[in-house]
Amino acid sequence: MKIIKLTSRMHAVLLVIALSALAAPPVKAQCRALARNGGTSAPELRTLQKSAEPDEEAFSDRAGSFPADREKDESDVSVLGLWKNIYFSDGVANDIGFRQFNAGGTELLNDSGVPSGGNNFCMGVWKKVGVRRYELLHTFYVFEDPSKTPVGVSIEVSHITVSRDGNTFSGKWTQDNYDLSGKVISGFHFEGTVTGARISTELALFPFPFPF
Repeated sequence: MKIIKLTSRMHAVLLVIALSALAAPPVKAQCRALARNGGTSAPELRTLQKSAEPDEEAFSDRAGSFPADREKDESDVSVLGLWKNIYFSDGVANDIGFRQFNAGGTELLNDSGVPSGGNNFCMGVWKKVGVRRYELLHTFYVFEDPSKTPVGVSIEVSHITVSRDGNTFSGKWTQDNYDLSGKVISGFHFEGTVTGARISTELALFPFPFPF
């Protein structure tokens, strides 16, 4: 009797193993099909996956409109180069010249006051303070006419923003004059707006029209 019961149990175990073996091949076959097709799945599964996945193209368009992405793209816009520079005070042209922003953080201006300020060469330093935004500190001597003796120094501060295409800039400026001991000369404070237009071999600005 013990031998018969043991045999019955063995038959039951063998039957379970046989049923498991019959069910296993379709699963393995499906896995091999997935691997062979590079991970693709049946059409109905692809439809479900597609609906669950984000639309990459739409997401890319939306991402491009985020301020951080725009700032990243505009970070390539630079103030470096040669510009036609015009200062305005109370809406009237005050000073006109050619301005050069150098890579080392220095600046050079060849300018003339309006209407007849002679020819001047001035220098300054600049730094980037934001996306397409710059601060410029510019200095030059103040002379006593008609002897042309230097009697002071003028300090000018400008805050400018370069356009998105990199071909123009605009901003505001202030100017104060100091005597040679460093004291402010009263009555010589100026302020206004400043504009610039890039000069390059690709831009047809010649002959650089000026509002003299």
